[in-house]
Amino acid sequence: MIKEQITKELNAILEKMNIKDIDISLDIPSKPEHGDFASSIALKLTKILKKNPYEIAQEIASYLPKKIQDVEKIEVIKPGFINFWISKNQLISHLDRFAKGTFEFPKVHLGINKQIMVEFAHPNTLKLFHIGHLRNISIGESIVRILEAVGNKVIRANYQGDVGLHTAKCMWGIKQMIKEKGEHMFVSLTLQEKIALIGKAYADGQNAYENEIKKQEIIDINRQIYEKDPKVLDLWKKTRQWSLDYYEVIYKRLYSSFNRYYFESESPERGVEIVKGLLKEGVLEKSKGAVVFNGKKYGLDTRVFINSLGFPTYEGKELALAEKEFTEFGELDKCIHVVTPEQTSFFKVTFKVEELIDEKKYGNKQYHLAYGWVNLSTGKMSSRTGNVVEASWLLDEIKKRINKKFNNLEEASEVLTIASAKYAFLKNTIANDIAFSIDESVSLDGNSAPYLLYTYVRTQSILSKNTKTETTKATPSYNDEELDILRFIQQFEIEVKHSAEELAPNFIANYLFDLAKKYNLFYQKNPILKADGSQKYLRIQITKAVGHILKTGLYLLGIKTVDKM
Repeated sequence: MIKEQITKELNAILEKMNIKDIDISLDIPSKPEHGDFASSIALKLTKILKKNPYEIAQEIASYLPKKIQDVEKIEVIKPGFINFWISKNQLISHLDRFAKGTFEFPKVHLGINKQIMVEFAHPNTLKLFHIGHLRNISIGESIVRILEAVGNKVIRANYQGDVGLHTAKCMWGIKQMIKEKGEHMFVSLTLQEKIALIGKAYADGQNAYENEIKKQEIIDINRQIYEKDPKVLDLWKKTRQWSLDYYEVIYKRLYSSFNRYYFESESPERGVEIVKGLLKEGVLEKSKGAVVFNGKKYGLDTRVFINSLGFPTYEGKELALAEKEFTEFGELDKCIHVVTPEQTSFFKVTFKVEELIDEKKYGNKQYHLAYGWVNLSTGKMSSRTGNVVEASWLLDEIKKRINKKFNNLEEASEVLTIASAKYAFLKNTIANDIAFSIDESVSLDGNSAPYLLYTYVRTQSILSKNTKTETTKATPSYNDEELDILRFIQQFEIEVKHSAEELAPNFIANYLFDLAKKYNLFYQKNPILKADGSQKYLRIQITKAVGHILKTGLYLLGIKTVDKM
């Protein structure tokens, strides 16, 4: 790629200047009049060379070959930027390739095996799949697709908490309902009614936990679940399956699937074995009847791996999970955990303990991709207070707005619904908290999925009306809108690489929004079907390329396209 050619030339110049260990970054200028790429390397060298950055930039530019392949112009501007313009011939070459839907994404590998596990979704059974999970699965699905696009084999994993205190609380609530109405109450319930029952049972159990007598009953149920006591096992299995069936409906609706479902119930026994072994080795230690990792000497928190009741904690079970994840699919280069920032301390500690177990196997291979909370006007979601925005409810509400806003969509309304929800999450920086707005998500005027899909539909409508195929490639004269969009089109593959390197779908999302804006401006100012000869050919090629980029970019975000709106 041209970017790599320019970087190679700049590196060679720094080597001649005997300058080492300086990172050369080529940025895309915010204004097209500043070229296709810009280097700020001269600003970084000011202290080293003790010169004005503008002078340094001029010196570097003077060393550059008079003609770098496919670079039309090089210019130095104050305070010390070196700007590069790609030649028009190269822009047209990109355009023709993109107009065929052919993309050459640069390879981004996180290790020699080119194999990555992305662990995402993570709903706990006997709990609702809420708006936070919806952001999680949107991020995870997009990360998977982006990493696949840049040349990796990606394993989709989903770790679900199906044991623990939250389960015991819900089971307690369900048992109270059975005492009152009998088990026959379940027979005629739909899946959605069963999930509503689970939500109420959990809230009842959570409130009951405040009472000392009922708290002990819940703790006893928790132990019975771990010990697979027949008194609770059948009911646990039955209600657990309700949750799993409910989640599968949502996964299918969101176009997600998984290679492996891991469950917390798989890990307690092995987790205890690993913890006891680490206790003997001195990696873990006893403290107040529990087994803990003293993280002070590593600058980390102290966390419990087996509690004073003898139960393995999340930390203890995580060790058994890691063992499975790094064994079942061969050697991994990286395991990416899409989890909220609340678990930052948890992951820092468990990753360190895993490295102490086997540095070659786990060292620098675990990664916590923390995503921000989805905030509501009433504050943070809490299943205790009932202030939970269920994912299915939210999607159905979005669909109502979509159907009200657009006429005669039919099956396209579901595609727009999922697109609106996913894009509203993915256009934001992953780490940032967001406030979800249904109105903004379905808007045709702003940075939204409907706007992108409307632009895509516009490109396809134009192409369907083009009854005469233009074959002439005579060089036309380029106006400002044409040149601007030609230069912007060639950045698509760079943005995909950037998204893969940073694990950040928002780079693709916002690139697509900017592309759609540029295309719509181009469309308003330039007749396409009524143009003649080479000008029409150019504009049709631009339209084809934009259509393919939008479709491919939206696919990488986990979003489908529609044929009409």
